[in-house]
Amino acid sequence: IDYWMESGLMRDYFDHKVTTPEHFEMLREPETYTYGELQWDVSNCAAETNETNPLPLSYDPHCTNDVSGGCEPVMVMSAERLMDPATGYDESHRIANYLSQTPGVQDYLIQTPAAWDCLYDTLIVNNPDGAAPPESAGYHDLRWRDSANPDPAMHPLSTRMLTKMVEQLTRLINKYSAYDPETGIDWTQKQIAIALVDILTGYRTEVQAELDVTPSAVWTHAPHPHWVIFPMCGESQRFTWDFSYPHLTQMTG
Repeated sequence: IDYWMESGLMRDYFDHKVTTPEHFEMLREPETYTYGELQWDVSNCAAETNETNPLPLSYDPHCTNDVSGGCEPVMVMSAERLMDPATGYDESHRIANYLSQTPGVQDYLIQTPAAWDCLYDTLIVNNPDGAAPPESAGYHDLRWRDSANPDPAMHPLSTRMLTKMVEQLTRLINKYSAYDPETGIDWTQKQIAIALVDILTGYRTEVQAELDVTPSAVWTHAPHPHWVIFPMCGESQRFTWDFSYPHLTQMTG
C-alpha cells in the first residue's frame, strides 16, 4: 500500500524505512539473498544515516517511465463493499463514473446508471453465493468463502497472526490520517487517503473482533533464537525475531 500511495517511494518492506535504489533492487530478488542480507541495517550501514542525516527519497523509475499517470492510485475500493448489495450499488457507480471519463473506455461504456445497476444485479445480486458460472468452474468470488462451501485451502489464524494484522492496519490508519514530515505529504487533504483509512478502519474492527474471541494456542512453529541473526551497523550484533512474542525479548551484544 505504501508503495502505491507514495507514488513508488522506495522503502524496506520489513520495517518500512526509506531505503536506497540498490537495497530496493535486492528486495525485489528475495530468492537471491539471505534474510539477513536483505535487512535495512545491513544494506545501509555504509550510509551512516540518522535522524539528522536521513537517506534521500528515491522513487521507482518504472512509475515515471512505464506507468501512465504515475503509480499513485486514482481510486481505492473495498471488494467486500462491492459484493454487499447494501453498499455495492454505490461502489459500482464509483467505478463506472471513473471509467466513463477514461479515454479508451468511455466510448464503449453505457452511460446510464440504470444499465450499471442491471449489470450489478446480474453479477452480484442474482448470484448471492458467489458461485462461478459453468464456463468458469472453480473461479468463485470471495463470497464463496463465507457460504456452505468454504475454501479447502483456508486455515485458522493464530492470535499472533491476528495481532500482527491489527498492528499493521493501525500503522497504516495512523500514517494516512496525518501529515507525514518524512515525505511532506498531508494525507488529511487527500481524498484517496481518507477513503483508504475508512476501508482499513473497517477491516481493523473485523480483525480485532476475531482476535477477541480466538483462544491463545501453542504456535505451530515456535520461534528459536538462532533463526535470524544478522549484524547491525557497527561492531555489535543482534539476535532478532518477531518482537511481539510476549515471552521473548530482543537481545543485543
